[in-house]
Amino acid sequence: MKNTYKNQAGLGLVSAIFVIVVLAMLVVGMSSIMTASQTYRSQEVLAVRALSAAQTGSELHLSNLLHPENAPLECTTDATPVVLTTPGLLDCSYQANCESVTITDTYVTIESVGRCGSGVDSATRIVKVRVAL
Repeated sequence: MKNTYKNQAGLGLVSAIFVIVVLAMLVVGMSSIMTASQTYRSQEVLAVRALSAAQTGSELHLSNLLHPENAPLECTTDATPVVLTTPGLLDCSYQANCESVTITDTYVTIESVGRCGSGVDSATRIVKVRVAL
């Protein structure tokens, strides 16, 4: 019986350490993939919110411009960013710029810049709308 113990070389311990190291590397790799995915998703949400803020600004300016009670068509530009207080667009703002050009018809271009977040975690989107009046 003592003879069989002397012939064993300890392969089980080496393979167990190898399996543990490989599993640890897989866990670290999966963790980094999940972290990158979460960062990408949060940036994507901010970008969609910034696009919604920019669209809100252009649509508000367009509705004010085309409203029947506003008889003289007045193209206005925001001097400062307008902060949105809608629950889905908190920490978002837009700033709209309006220009009108008359050739044979009057064309109005509204450019709205939507911003959400601050610092590194921020997104900016621009929406341009051109209408013939």
